[in-house]
Amino acid sequence: MRIDESYILVCRDLDKIKSYIAENYQKTNLKIFAPDDFLLENAKEVVREAYIAENEQKIIAMISKSFNIYAQNSLLKILEEPPRNISFVLCAPSRMIFLPTVRSRLTIKMLKADVEPRKSGLDFKKMGINEIYSFVKQKKYMEKEELKSLIQGIMSEICEQDIKLNAHELGLFEKMLHLAELNSSSANLLLCALLAIYNRKNR
Repeated sequence: MRIDESYILVCRDLDKIKSYIAENYQKTNLKIFAPDDFLLENAKEVVREAYIAENEQKIIAMISKSFNIYAQNSLLKILEEPPRNISFVLCAPSRMIFLPTVRSRLTIKMLKADVEPRKSGLDFKKMGINEIYSFVKQKKYMEKEELKSLIQGIMSEICEQDIKLNAHELGLFEKMLHLAELNSSSANLLLCALLAIYNRKNR
């Protein structure tokens, strides 16, 4: 497969991204950078690789669960004006990991993961404010389908842990599913959900 423009590829399953890149660009001059956290030194390596002259197209794929702000800023110029025959694919679990200045320069493509119903694993009856904050912080970058699945999982856990919500509170969860469909912030929705449970159990 040949690409003429650089783009962002989003999928919560990074292994699926790696397989996709390997399968689709196996006959292409492909360079992959896949650190757990993409830092400034990784960005400098990418820039050096990009300026190695090529007669044929070269794809530089950057795959990581997080991209440091300084690393992203250092890539802005080369993303906007790539060297001849160079295309970039930036891969991450969420498009929101990337700065608006990066997103504005590139097309965003989604690679659908096999999303199964997810549960939070939280013990709601023992859950405190610190646990809520930590959980929301961990889950602040979630794609729509994953977030909807987690909200549904939390609703299931509420029943399993015998926490009684009133009609208004149950309606709030239904509204959250609708807002998740509209790409609302995962951090805001999860915070709202967990605080509703916290307030209910402490009454």
